[in-house]
Amino acid sequence: MNSEENAWSDIQAVLSAKQDAALNRLLDSASLSFNGSYELCAPPMVYASLCRYYPLIETVVQDLTGKDFHLTMTPTVPMGTHGVLARQPGEPAPPEDGVLTLEFGASDVTEAILAPESIAAFPAYLLRFVPYVGANAVLIASALRQAFYRRSRERGADQLYPRPGDAVTIDVDGLLNMLGRVISRATFFRVFKSGALDWFVRRAEPIHRFVNGKIVRQANTYTYRGLLLTPGDAQDLYRWLGEADLRSDPAGVLKQALETPRDHLLAFPYRAPDAENDDLFTTAVSVHEVLQAALGDARLSPALAGLCDRLAAHLIRPESFLAVPWYWFHRVLPDLGADLGMLYLMSKNCCYIDWARGKDRNTFWVPGGLPTLQKWIRSETLPGRIPHQKQSSRGRPRKQMVNPDTQYTRDWREANRELASQYLCRVATRSTSAGTDWQLQVEEVRLTASDEILKGAVYAFLLSQHTAEQRLAYQALSSNARLVQLLRSAVRLNPERICHYETLVSEGICQFETLDAEQICYFDTLADSLNCNFETLVRAEICQFDTILKILIRLKDSAVFPKNTLPPDTRANQKQSSEEDKRVVGYFTDNGWDTQALLARVNPALRERILNPASQARFLTWLIHGCLTSSIHSPLSFAVSRSLETPNGAGGPAERLAALPAPLLAGLLWREHQRIQAGYIGRNPLAEAGVEDLEALLASAPDTKTRAQLLRRSLDALGIAEA
Repeated sequence: MNSEENAWSDIQAVLSAKQDAALNRLLDSASLSFNGSYELCAPPMVYASLCRYYPLIETVVQDLTGKDFHLTMTPTVPMGTHGVLARQPGEPAPPEDGVLTLEFGASDVTEAILAPESIAAFPAYLLRFVPYVGANAVLIASALRQAFYRRSRERGADQLYPRPGDAVTIDVDGLLNMLGRVISRATFFRVFKSGALDWFVRRAEPIHRFVNGKIVRQANTYTYRGLLLTPGDAQDLYRWLGEADLRSDPAGVLKQALETPRDHLLAFPYRAPDAENDDLFTTAVSVHEVLQAALGDARLSPALAGLCDRLAAHLIRPESFLAVPWYWFHRVLPDLGADLGMLYLMSKNCCYIDWARGKDRNTFWVPGGLPTLQKWIRSETLPGRIPHQKQSSRGRPRKQMVNPDTQYTRDWREANRELASQYLCRVATRSTSAGTDWQLQVEEVRLTASDEILKGAVYAFLLSQHTAEQRLAYQALSSNARLVQLLRSAVRLNPERICHYETLVSEGICQFETLDAEQICYFDTLADSLNCNFETLVRAEICQFDTILKILIRLKDSAVFPKNTLPPDTRANQKQSSEEDKRVVGYFTDNGWDTQALLARVNPALRERILNPASQARFLTWLIHGCLTSSIHSPLSFAVSRSLETPNGAGGPAERLAALPAPLLAGLLWREHQRIQAGYIGRNPLAEAGVEDLEALLASAPDTKTRAQLLRRSLDALGIAEA
């Protein structure tokens, strides 16, 4: 990035000439990055101030470099600490800032795919509305609650749930993506039109504004209604207040309700509509409205209104949420469907984890069994899809030859039952006064079938045998943020196959100076490895390369990620090197080279012209120089030509290497080649004769792979091999 940094210095110089001290301070407070375009990343307060200068900076950047300019804000994490900033990967944080940079990781592939730290907080009481308004309306209401929560993050962690009266503009497509597109856009507006969402939010009056002389209506805004009871719960509370003789002592009865367990006030686990007895409330109401109805529509005193607030929190428990991974909404819910997915959440809410005693409960009894579940989910057929743990063999055996339409129906039912069995299962039944109760077993969130295939492929990729070059590439992936950024750019360029580095350069995404030669080699190695292992899955739409990259990055510090665990190079002294030299043979005897053997493949006429003492010495220097120079493609022909055309040798490092005793030079070349084959990078750390000259010649190699090729052809040309 040296050229980009120099260009940015010129840009800063032009901006400094504007004599605006505030702009200079803002630029110093932001971090610069280059990925085909210049990008400044700044903390929120600095970002807000830099926005005023954006047109000026963009103009200067384009005039001087012709590149694009972007301004981004450092993301913030509201932890109630007022100013905890998460910087970009690899960006150092000044110690006085008190900033911690956290990156999510994973210990295994399942955790990397599930991302259990990404949790959606589903309001537990909201599930009690499903029997009244249906699964779609409650799913949308939960997404709206999440939108309110995200808006509240702008104020930090000063509230755990939305407040009545808060307003937020809804992005319909973003909201539907939040729910995994299990609800279509048409269904979304149909639910709003039916009035089911009026139980949770109320649409504000439309706002219009003038745009280019035309009246344009702005996006709809909805107001959250607050903590409300279902009609059935309101009816039960109304009945309890009447039985407790509310009118004789309203304050005392409300205080008694606050000390009464909730299961004595409301029906659990869920209250279904009762057409015969529920005739007082037909929509969601607040505790205040229930109390007013019980008191004969009398005006509430301030003391009673305060007690109603406490009673609403006692019954609804606004701080009680069902923690559901976002993975479930994005990957599992579309397969289950809205109704079955909501039934799973309702059942999940009936289980618990007892940390006090170390006992978990993943089963619960449904009073009344099938009829009760049908009322809960408002579906006659859905509960019948829940399979029994022990399949019954009663009934007539199925016919082998059936109508194709019937077989299609069978297959569809079996697929649905198999999918339902992964999350809900009927394990037992019992006869009670309410009918036949069902005991349901609720499973934890698990990977989908396609992600199970992806998990196996990732493990096969990580745990297979790797070459030294691949291990170094994986190590670079885990430590080089720029390499990761360019890989993601390559994925966006072609989602079906990761391109090589030259394609990124040709597309203007980066320049050759962005990475050094070794990092470019690592990029291409990673691209080839990922394409080879995952291209089939990507084309089958089982996964995407960006998903694979996210998984690998999360696993980079785990035990399953390939590590460069090569043994240290501990050759200590020249004595040990000389002992190894004895195990190396080549076209030499004692301390001299056998020129006749070196010229065995040369034309006999040319060979005779070189076989004299003066020409032999020149030939050896040119042969060493040609073998260790990457721009020379035929070292032997090059050495013959130069020996016959010029009376001088190659000079410099090649001349000094040729002057070394033959066994010493052969051992030096052999050991250096073995080091690279073992995966070592960088220069030879041993201080032995010829090392500096060998490094000087190998400097022409752009990467480790080319370095190994140059050494290999040197060994072949000199006939060096292990004895």
